[in-house]
Amino acid sequence: MSRILFFLVAVVAVILAVLVFAPGIVPTAAFKPRIEAAASNATGREVTIGDELSFKLLPRAAFHVEELIIANADGFEGDYLVKVAEADIGVNLFKLLSSSVEVDRFVLTQPEINLASAANGAVNWNLAEGDAPADTPATEEAAGNRSFRDVRLGDVRIIGGKAQFRDGVANKTYTASDINLGILLKSLNEPLEVEGDMVFQGEPTKVDIVLTNLANIMANEPSNLKLDMTIGKTTAGADLTVETKDALRYYGPIDFNAPDLPAFAALVGTALADAPGFDRLAFSGDVDGGGDALRLSGANISFDDINADGALNLNWAGAKPKAGGVLSTEKLDLRPYMPPSTQSSAGFPEWSTATMDFTSLRNIDAEFDISTDAIFLNDLEIGESRLKLRVENGRMTADIPELAMYGGQGSGRLVVNVGGGTPSFSGNLDMNAVNAQPLSLDLLKHDNLLGLGSFKFDFTATGASQAAIMDSLNGDGGFDIANGALKGVNIAKMARAVMAFQDGINPIALSQAVTQARGANETTDFSEFLSNFKITDGLVNAPTISLNGPYLTMSGNGAINLPQQTIDLRLSPRATTTADGVDGRTIAIPLRIGGTFANPTIGIDAESLIRSGAEQQIRGLLGGLGNRNEEPAEGDAPAEDADAEPTEETPEDTALRAIQGIFGAPKKDEQEGGGDGGGGDGGSASTEEDLASDAIGAIFGQIGKSEKPQETEKSE
Repeated sequence: MSRILFFLVAVVAVILAVLVFAPGIVPTAAFKPRIEAAASNATGREVTIGDELSFKLLPRAAFHVEELIIANADGFEGDYLVKVAEADIGVNLFKLLSSSVEVDRFVLTQPEINLASAANGAVNWNLAEGDAPADTPATEEAAGNRSFRDVRLGDVRIIGGKAQFRDGVANKTYTASDINLGILLKSLNEPLEVEGDMVFQGEPTKVDIVLTNLANIMANEPSNLKLDMTIGKTTAGADLTVETKDALRYYGPIDFNAPDLPAFAALVGTALADAPGFDRLAFSGDVDGGGDALRLSGANISFDDINADGALNLNWAGAKPKAGGVLSTEKLDLRPYMPPSTQSSAGFPEWSTATMDFTSLRNIDAEFDISTDAIFLNDLEIGESRLKLRVENGRMTADIPELAMYGGQGSGRLVVNVGGGTPSFSGNLDMNAVNAQPLSLDLLKHDNLLGLGSFKFDFTATGASQAAIMDSLNGDGGFDIANGALKGVNIAKMARAVMAFQDGINPIALSQAVTQARGANETTDFSEFLSNFKITDGLVNAPTISLNGPYLTMSGNGAINLPQQTIDLRLSPRATTTADGVDGRTIAIPLRIGGTFANPTIGIDAESLIRSGAEQQIRGLLGGLGNRNEEPAEGDAPAEDADAEPTEETPEDTALRAIQGIFGAPKKDEQEGGGDGGGGDGGSASTEEDLASDAIGAIFGQIGKSEKPQETEKSE
């Protein structure tokens, strides 16, 4: 028994000696051709190993290789697909002899990976293609050109690696550095797991990839790929089926979230212009795509403040991405992409002279069919609509065949072209049954127009600011509003106030009556209000304005200066004492709407009265009512002034004389007493002339005493 035990101990000692000393005795160079041949046969590419090759048996059989190179595919730039500075490879020698590779340790230090795709879609990383290169060493033939039935990887790591991908289709290059990855592959028919971090295009990146069957990929058969990736602030996840037979194809559920879209776009080689919007992008759905394009169906998409469902196409092969699809959304908020509204505490804001930024339209080409419940376009709110949006080379065309706005329906078109120098705009709008009050509030910043109406508008303009656009605006249009009202003025009441003074007109009472007719709660009701207009270089000319309603009919014309935001409309209302205008008294008073968008004014058109002969005009307008002075009044033509040298009258003098013809001239003693302030009770009591003069401003507008010196200077 002791002899047997001694024999066993001796055998063990010999084996240990072989394990310890064999690596120094066995020439490792003898294994180099076999390893190169086996690797070349497995990959279909020439594999070479540097001369610094070492081998050891303890604690496990392993090779240490320096300068491992896998050749590149024919027709691609660069000599190698993979180049490794150092590789520690622990293998099962018995498995290697049985046409299997079982690696329990595979550490690659500073590998360089050179991936590329050609313009025709071919790639250089498909190691399952073709046979080994023709110049493979003769030792490969001695190995019998055997292909390996399986590969098993144990502790596989990449330390300090680099990778580069040249996309020949899109003519872009992507780089990764500081690659530190752990890889696990128990068998070609079991999942390949990759987990680690790197710096991709300058951004810290984490990856977690599981490829369920590497053998299928090598055999050009479908395999499953699970992906969880973070690049900078961008995250992506997918559960895809991957095919590589003819070209790269993947399909399955995917989700993507880029909270900083410009940063992510720069990572993938697309520079977004610094412009409003294009801040965030997130989507999820079922993807079907390839190397440079994808289609997302059943998609949920969030772009800035827009959330949409539908189908989306993306293509990033060219110089800038292209997008398209059919989408539906509850809210299409276009305000981030439009120049902001100028705020003003005085009401309607002034036109901004700041340069507007439309470069967002140069960031992407797109073609979408969109249905939405609401569109927000600066201060305008549009209801349920459908639009076809096309963006190409900086030119945006939005055709809107179905448009709901403020209770009405219609259609429209908007074209914005920033592809050249100065931005240009054109479009049209055709709406019916629109609620005029909310439209007036949002568009004109007041709610003084009520009723349901139809609107038509065709326009063109150029300019890089709001002010420039208003200054260049050309077009034409019109409106027809039914069963509405004008808030802030009761034109019929204003006319009837004059008509009521049958036994003489008190100027103060008349002034008060006119003021009351212009109160905040007053309205001018109408059954129809319509006008046509033409715009030339920002000047809106309205040759016809017509209004019909109870107790009132009105016609007029005028102009609106859009660049200056001023109004000059002349109206001729005719008020009656009966609703239908039959068998009643009628009075016509010319009105003038002036002022600015922020502060419009309305009053009796004194200038029109003066130019047409004030006294006779007013008498005619009153239709003989209130003319207690049918005979020449005391002050009409004073005898003592008969021989006086005539002087040219100012407009105020003319208007005052006209008022005197209606109201009666002040008595002579009142004139004398009030003229020097020393008569009567010695005070400065107002004469009837003063009252009449004060009433002019209230009734006839802005002909005031402050204007008299200027007018007098002109007369001189």
